[in-house]
Amino acid sequence: MNTLHRPTLRTGTAAPLAALVALLALSGCAAPAAEAQDPAGTASELTTIRLPDSTSYTQLPLVYAEENGFFEEEGLQVEWVQTSDAVVSAGAGDITFAFGPTTSHLRAAANGAPIKIVGAGFRSKGPFWLIAREGIETVEELEGKTVGIGVAGSGLETYAIKILDAHGISADDVTLVESGVQETAYGALSTGQVDATIIHQPFAALGELEGKSVTLARGWEYLPTYQTGDLIAGDVTIANEPEVLEAGLRVYYRAYEYAKANYDDYIPWLQEKLSTIDPEAVRQAIELEDVIWEGNAAIDLEAIEESQRIEIEVGHQDDYYDAEKYIDLSHVPEEYVYDFVYPDPKTADAEAGE
Repeated sequence: MNTLHRPTLRTGTAAPLAALVALLALSGCAAPAAEAQDPAGTASELTTIRLPDSTSYTQLPLVYAEENGFFEEEGLQVEWVQTSDAVVSAGAGDITFAFGPTTSHLRAAANGAPIKIVGAGFRSKGPFWLIAREGIETVEELEGKTVGIGVAGSGLETYAIKILDAHGISADDVTLVESGVQETAYGALSTGQVDATIIHQPFAALGELEGKSVTLARGWEYLPTYQTGDLIAGDVTIANEPEVLEAGLRVYYRAYEYAKANYDDYIPWLQEKLSTIDPEAVRQAIELEDVIWEGNAAIDLEAIEESQRIEIEVGHQDDYYDAEKYIDLSHVPEEYVYDFVYPDPKTADAEAGE
């Protein structure tokens, strides 16, 4: 195992997007407080925290936390906000913080979005699975085939390209197709629109259970130091609602720690929430990705630099950004800051020797 030491981070400022100036002016006020009754029946005030509304199985621990009273214990009540662009919503202060892809967030901040990376996601390694239709058993067999990449320019595409490359297949040796994500990507594979696709769980597990796909590769084994997931907040939130942000981050990391430590309760709860998906696929998905469910709030600048190198290599980025300008870890709860540990990257040769 290779361990990288956590560097000291400095807070910087990003230039605001002109398109968001008006929104920021409207969104700069503190979060409203709402009256609630505590168990003793006396009036108390809960401050509203605004979070993206998501039914993704990776985001549902926050709903689990809400149902278990974690937010209320921090003096918060959740307003679930519908958003199609977390960067814009965070920059405008419409949401307090959001989970998403680190390199995309970094590019957005470097190009003027008024956001900062305020912590790592509950997992920072790539939870992406390369799956193929039945009859294809190895990555090498994808030469000349059609491969879904999610969305062009995304981390999904990066992982697909690098996994193929590790097996001696260049992007020119296959046809790369924007086949969407989640259910859309799974539908593209199961209906024969693509021969393989890069995808999230629980669809890799579901495909094997339904006999529609086989798993060829797990993303984090090929790009172990690629910083994949983080949390962002808008500059307006950091400036005007630091207490709300800090309390919300504490709930975030506590929620994921609690869910992981209580699978016997959490997995049945999650299966009920995702009732349209085979419950066995949900269970397998959680257990298969347990190894990268780390809950480390720290951001590794060395991993960020390596991620940028990879993005430049695949053509998603022209040059390096000064990542420290766009990172503010001053509100991260220290009890969730751990050392960085990474596995050795997987190669085709190493795979053959297993």
